[in-house]
Amino acid sequence: MVEPSQDEFSVAMKHGAGHYADRPVTLLVRDPDHRLGRRPRLALRRRDRTPNTVFRSFLIDGRGRGRFYGWMPVQLQAMTLLVDDATANNKAGIEPQITMRRMSLIEVAVLIALRRTLILLQIISLFLAGNRKGAEFRFVRQCDSLSAPDYQDWIEAQALAALHADRDDPQNWPRRPHILVSIDGRDSAAAAETRMSLAAQTWRDFREMPAADVMMMVNSGEALDDPLWMRLPAGMHVAANVLERLARPFARSDDVAVVYCDEDLIDGRGRRVGPFFKPAWNEPLAASGWLPLEGALFRLSDIPEGIDLEHASAAEIAVAVARAKRGKILHLPEILVHRGPACRRSCDFSKTVEPKRVGPSVSVIIPTRDRADLLEACLKGLLERTAPADLDVLVVDNESVEPATLALFTRYEQSGLIRRIPLPGTFNFSRACNIGVDAALHDLILLLNNDVEPIGPHWLEQLAGELDDPAVGAVGNLLLFPDGFVQHGGVTLGAGTVARHSFHFLDPKGRGDKGLLNQRRDMSAVTAACLLTHKALWHRVGGMDEQKLTVAFNDVDYCLKVREAGFRIVWTPAAAMLHRESVSRGADDTPLKLQRFAREERAMHERWSDTLNADPYYNPNLSLIAEEYVLEAYPRNLAPRSSV
Repeated sequence: MVEPSQDEFSVAMKHGAGHYADRPVTLLVRDPDHRLGRRPRLALRRRDRTPNTVFRSFLIDGRGRGRFYGWMPVQLQAMTLLVDDATANNKAGIEPQITMRRMSLIEVAVLIALRRTLILLQIISLFLAGNRKGAEFRFVRQCDSLSAPDYQDWIEAQALAALHADRDDPQNWPRRPHILVSIDGRDSAAAAETRMSLAAQTWRDFREMPAADVMMMVNSGEALDDPLWMRLPAGMHVAANVLERLARPFARSDDVAVVYCDEDLIDGRGRRVGPFFKPAWNEPLAASGWLPLEGALFRLSDIPEGIDLEHASAAEIAVAVARAKRGKILHLPEILVHRGPACRRSCDFSKTVEPKRVGPSVSVIIPTRDRADLLEACLKGLLERTAPADLDVLVVDNESVEPATLALFTRYEQSGLIRRIPLPGTFNFSRACNIGVDAALHDLILLLNNDVEPIGPHWLEQLAGELDDPAVGAVGNLLLFPDGFVQHGGVTLGAGTVARHSFHFLDPKGRGDKGLLNQRRDMSAVTAACLLTHKALWHRVGGMDEQKLTVAFNDVDYCLKVREAGFRIVWTPAAAMLHRESVSRGADDTPLKLQRFAREERAMHERWSDTLNADPYYNPNLSLIAEEYVLEAYPRNLAPRSSV
């Protein structure tokens, strides 16, 4: 059923591509000679879309057997299995046998029920609550999650790939940093475990030194040769190459101040479990304790004076380094430290102080067309259920004709509560926002959908408070559907080929968010359904693109331009609101809308392709197709990365 070539195998379709498009399929692979390798990728070519090929990955076990499950793209044209060069057998052998078939929805539902029972119940809850779109979205995402590898199998496959990785010889590094290692804790048995794992290091230029002695050395000015420093809690095990892997960025650059890696746990039977895949540097998450940095490597000379190296947490030290702007903080997305039972990560995260500006002056821009019921609820929430603020409300009207809407405009305009700005022609969200910003009286600009309503009164104060930080260029917030499920928990770049709302349709009371829905944090982008920014910054970066991004992705494009200009994007749960998600605009499922979406997708990839493929706040070991925190069999770029 396949025709081999050097790097790929074409998958023959028993029926035309249309038979499999927008449907669940399964592939069964038998590859006893490992011609495909352990982590093959399924390349799915799409018609009239950008990128024209998207990828899925899955694992093949040691016996050469593997199974893929997934939901196919709408414009599917062809499928190809790409060889995993790092783990493949390049010698002649038996050709892989690949069989593919379309699955029924009942089959998929049964598999989800067997493997992810709680999630299936959540999908049913969404459907029963009338949120059919959410139920369908999560069903498809769970279908894509069925190919997620078991963690033990994933460890084995990545270790095999690492054996063949093309890595430079430390003997050729420009400099060979000396490393000091401190082991914290009074549990002598746990400390002995940590010391034993250090004894196996491939990097030998290190020595153990208590944190108190390190601090004395630094304070006395006796730290020679610009040493690096790692502090480990007693009971933490480390990979044999952890010092070498973390030291490499320091050896290559004088601008690196901190390097940290991912981690997992060691259970009572000595197995590695519970992987924790971290984002690139995210100061709010480090400050709250959500982002643990035990096992990070620091350049001692970059740690500001006055820091208690013996008692401050690694995260607190890293935050001090970041605020002092001493150098880059890099994340190496590899699991190189393992927490034993004696040094489990605390889940009691501190609440960071939520900034607040009392009585802010804000121009609010609300694009709309008819749907008086939605707009009136939005305006009442803004004008009657929001803490006092100096509001300049601009309603950008895209040719409303319904009598109820026109009467609503008249009532609010005559009361002096809103200004109405006409927007003739086809709906263009970018143009509506640009027109509104041009007419705004205040520097603080709030983009607000007409189907968004406040939950509590202080949301605007909290959004405005975030912009008191001159490093922050835009801020977004937690948006919930009326049924309580998540509409917007930030934006993940690369998900769904361009970008997708984080934790979309997730139950916030569940555990699928890893606690992030309660954490104020930096993001690459937030939705324009509720986005606060500066008018001056808006004009500085060129506002929204009216020509190529008329409806979709204009908010992502704006946020990326803001980040490119050197500003941060912040998402906060403190200003939670209700969002009915584009019910006034409808779905993007007509042929014309799908064509428009494809054009906007192409524009984003032409402008931001590299950025979309490397969201610093999402880990490259995790899937961009399935839901958040689902393992990717074939990780993306694992090079050290920063958040800027």
